[in-house]
Amino acid sequence: MKPRVLIVDDSWSMRQTLRLLLAPDFDCALAENGMSALEQARQSPPDLIVSDVNMDGMDGYELCRQVRAEPALQAVPFLFISGHPPRPGMPEAGDAYLIKPVQPAVLIARLHEMLQPRPLAAVALI
Repeated sequence: MKPRVLIVDDSWSMRQTLRLLLAPDFDCALAENGMSALEQARQSPPDLIVSDVNMDGMDGYELCRQVRAEPALQAVPFLFISGHPPRPGMPEAGDAYLIKPVQPAVLIARLHEMLQPRPLAAVALI
């Protein structure tokens, strides 16, 4: 079974381009804005979220904040793709941030990396 990725972008052409690019490796769901993405994620939690930053209404940073506030979603890896660098000091900058234009192979590799289990923190024994 393919991992499920939720693609969030207010540009129809960008959503479709990402869907076509990712479809061989991922089951893709699409959302045209942050509010729609949050509702979809609540109904059917994705394995990954790929989001634009600049969107009307709820922007990508706010979507990331909202996702992280949901216990069922807070561990979902979050990747931003934007034409602009991240805003300094934004803790909501997700787990990864790629600046457009992104090479398809780089995007796909990064998404696969993000799906890998994260090592547990070392536990100190006293």
